Amino acid sequence: MRRRPPQRRRRERGDYLVIPRGTVYRLLPHQPSRFLVIESVGEVGIPERGLLGRHALFDMDVLKVPTPEANMPEPRRTAWPLFVQRCGRHTRLTYPFNPIQTVGYKGDLTVWQLNVRDIRPVMSERYHLPPTAHATFVAANMVICTFLPRGLETGDPEALRVPFFHANIDYDEVLFYHDGDFFSRDGIKAGMVTFHPQGIHHGPHPKAVAGAQTRQRTNEQAVMIDTRNPLEVTAAGRAVCNPDYWASWKRPSTDRSAP
Repeated sequence: MRRRPPQRRRRERGDYLVIPRGTVYRLLPHQPSRFLVIESVGEVGIPERGLLGRHALFDMDVLKVPTPEANMPEPRRTAWPLFVQRCGRHTRLTYPFNPIQTVGYKGDLTVWQLNVRDIRPVMSERYHLPPTAHATFVAANMVICTFLPRGLETGDPEALRVPFFHANIDYDEVLFYHDGDFFSRDGIKAGMVTFHPQGIHHGPHPKAVAGAQTRQRTNEQAVMIDTRNPLEVTAAGRAVCNPDYWASWKRPSTDRSAP
């Protein structure tokens, strides 16, 4: 028998919360919080692990689901609003009772929670695994990967230790940098987001390539979202974007070998 992991508090830094469509929920943060919100039309599930087995890259036993709360504190009120999202708009429904306060539920259509520290990434000493090896969730036309601290490819001096240069042909790529030292990118801090549309070449920055041979491990936490459907940057996104991001791959001007 596998020992059940210790119980954690309800929500903590690094939590994924999967909320199926049509599920009634509410967020009650105890302090100011920031979220990366990913919306998908299709159902979000767990990818097939093939020969690795269904318990890779995390044991299903670590998933948390809601538990009934008989004494949920509520102020004196006679109406509870419920907002239904459709086509980017919200419809307000009003109930004379709390629609969430239930005794329990039956089935597997519910909110579930996974913390990144319960994910155990696969590694190879001699081969740099593609991002799909770190896939955490899949949905229609979308994959969500989690890059976590792990050992690098130290078993072969010729092995690639940083992500290879590439241009996604079928997917747009979004990377959210959550925590740690993002050694494949220079000047990146926690909370930043990068966007690489289909067909645009990208890869490790020059500093990352130069320092890769001395690194033994990564110390990063990042989320990658690859989508088959092209993405558009909103006006709010354009207002905070760095127009000189493309230049981060240029060699430093002090490098005499630069053209």
